[in-house]
Amino acid sequence: MKVYKILLFILYVNTVLFFLCIFFPEKGIPFGDRRLFFPSLEEIMIKEKHLTAREKLDLMKEGLRLQFVADSTANAQQMAFIDSLELYINFFENHPARIYLPNNDLSFFDSLFYGMENCVNNNEIIRILHYGDSQIEADRISGVIRQKLQEKFGGNGPGLIPAIQPIESASVAQSASGNMERFTIAGNLANEAGHNRYGILGQTTVLNGRGTIYVASRNYKNTYENAKEFSKVRVFLSRNSENFVASLQTGNSEPITRQLQNESLQPRTLTWEFKNPIKKFELYLSGNAEISALSLDGNSGVAVDNIPLRGSSGAFFTNIDVNTYVPVMKELNVKLIIMEFGGNRMPSIKSAKAIAEYTNSMAKQINHIYNIYPDAKILFIGPSDMSTMVNGRLQTIPFLKETVQSMRDTALENGAAFWDMFEVMGGENSMIEWVNNKPAWATSDYIHFTEKGAARIGELFFESFMIYYNYFQFINGINPQI
Repeated sequence: MKVYKILLFILYVNTVLFFLCIFFPEKGIPFGDRRLFFPSLEEIMIKEKHLTAREKLDLMKEGLRLQFVADSTANAQQMAFIDSLELYINFFENHPARIYLPNNDLSFFDSLFYGMENCVNNNEIIRILHYGDSQIEADRISGVIRQKLQEKFGGNGPGLIPAIQPIESASVAQSASGNMERFTIAGNLANEAGHNRYGILGQTTVLNGRGTIYVASRNYKNTYENAKEFSKVRVFLSRNSENFVASLQTGNSEPITRQLQNESLQPRTLTWEFKNPIKKFELYLSGNAEISALSLDGNSGVAVDNIPLRGSSGAFFTNIDVNTYVPVMKELNVKLIIMEFGGNRMPSIKSAKAIAEYTNSMAKQINHIYNIYPDAKILFIGPSDMSTMVNGRLQTIPFLKETVQSMRDTALENGAAFWDMFEVMGGENSMIEWVNNKPAWATSDYIHFTEKGAARIGELFFESFMIYYNYFQFINGINPQI
């Protein structure tokens, strides 16, 4: 070989090694008894923040490919690793059910996933709040997500419920009596309290004297199994009078009494834990207090709370007193907040200006939540397709597609993830197909899902969410079934 060719070869090798030193840090992911070395997404993002998710993963994939090509021991299993990475890339970039992530950050959910994986071993509860409008009433959508997450990661119980429940749920039967009054911050059932101490559910129940709350798990065919039993009951209250008494009775057992001797304006929690799970109880209350919520949970695992506010557009979080909200969030260990709104604003949106006004209000809600409680991630779910008569023809309501796109951009710009329910359904005029489906997935008002349609949406969301969890496992070398 001629001298100049040898020099060119040495220069080429040095150049390759230089770039390998840049893109192949010391850490990598385990692969059998070997370890593959390539840049983490975090490191790529620090260096290349302008890249799309596909470009970042392509960079990672190319690094792997070069290493395998250079490695004479590379085998078909290792090359299949690259093919699997391509499947993830295609889903994140192209699939209608993908979750849009701020800054294309595929590590967005990592802390949540790590917590869910370890919550049972750590004897803790990882909590997901699911806020929404009438589409999620009666534990629809939330119930599917809860059941599937609890099957996978552990946990039981329906989670948070109000002291007074005006809307029948598929998971919990409730009744209340005595001197109690319910106040709600937003929606068609709004009943203003004259203050902003609405708490984590956007509602509060004021007790003056004595009251009784009866709670029992449902046993309908559409009641999810894990919601039927619970081992821990908590009552969240504030502004209690002195000698406030709460006694909880299950069946024919003796009541278990909790007492707050001192008057307090601050949030307080009363807790009952049971060795064997229970399905129902009666709660006898005596004194004065503002009750923001009850929680029915397991001792560990994942909790998913169904929090519907019928008729709400979601612009109420900034109006809740943080002192009755944040302490409860911390005690409940909330790690993900799902905000499913938008449908109730659509009839009033007639222009680009109206879209901007609504999405600006949503930006304020997202930023407010992050400011008061930065420990949780936010995932926004946009509205479903909705149909109305336009020029004598049933079709997607005007400005819906533009509103969804603006909501997605707003969520991403403000650090929240976004799942496009409109796109998942099939986009424009898909609601008509959902109504005509056998069995029907949507009702004849061309707005709301049927029970089966809501379950389908919950399943689609869970399946999409699990793709990101599987990727989390995959990229950390756990090699799940994909």
